Amino acid sequence: MKVNEQLTDFERVELTKKAYDQLQLGQSVDVSKHHIGTVCRSVHAVDGLRAYVISNPHEVTLLFKGSYGFKKGTPQTWRDEWLKTNLPILRAMLSHERRVPSQLKTASKLLDETIHQFYGTQIYIYGHSLGSINAQFALANCHHPEAIGAAYLYEGTNIWLLFTPKERRCVAKMREKIFNYVDIYDPVTLGITETHHMVGQLRYVDSEPMKPIKQHMWGGYSFNPDGSLKLRKVDQAFLAESRSEHKLLSRSGDVTEFIEKISSGDEIKKMAVQKAEKLVKKYPDHKSLARLAALFKEEMLRNED
Repeated sequence: MKVNEQLTDFERVELTKKAYDQLQLGQSVDVSKHHIGTVCRSVHAVDGLRAYVISNPHEVTLLFKGSYGFKKGTPQTWRDEWLKTNLPILRAMLSHERRVPSQLKTASKLLDETIHQFYGTQIYIYGHSLGSINAQFALANCHHPEAIGAAYLYEGTNIWLLFTPKERRCVAKMREKIFNYVDIYDPVTLGITETHHMVGQLRYVDSEPMKPIKQHMWGGYSFNPDGSLKLRKVDQAFLAESRSEHKLLSRSGDVTEFIEKISSGDEIKKMAVQKAEKLVKKYPDHKSLARLAALFKEEMLRNED
């Protein structure tokens, strides 16, 4: 059995977290007692994509890195990951326009290059936050779906709305091999659904609300003694959140204007927070918008401390 198939849910989360480490070429990557492989490619693309290709004689693991926090990131990571990628994706979903940031296209190219380099070898994909978004787009444009062993996606916006019919058909072929983990209290997991209109199979995390950043960084995840993740069946809380997000994504107007206001300047950040707070008051039924506003406020204004 391949090592990726032996991992517990807890170990898969720990492996995904390694995408945030500064892994070096030739570095050995281990999780618990499992040897995942050796870093054979470290990607830092011009558009900000960060990823690692890890190989062993039997399989290949591809880690897509997520976004740095607003404070932890540098001006370049803010620009590449948020202004050029995350926020344009959200804006495209709100305005129902297909705008694909460069980073997603680079992720797709990386997956195909990896498949060709290791032709005949199974590829296992992991991604959190922006890493999940990049992985979703790469999978939807994968020319060799038979090469995908499995994909584990955590806390990423559901970008199904941005896909073409061809991309939707492509990713649907791999649905049984893709596991999409969603904490409904995470402000980044917009577009959640219990239907097939998402990448992969829904894994609904059994969590409780907490501070937005902690929530987003797996803070709501809890595990059983055997390492399996505690999950819930789709319930009324999930369905209510899904309906709320559907309303949010079906309305552009003020929300799109809010997204367009955000930039790297401190004054603009403050204005964006004020705008978000006004939107929350205007649309009190949108729990997702309230959490997104809380996320922006906590991170953008933290620099003043």
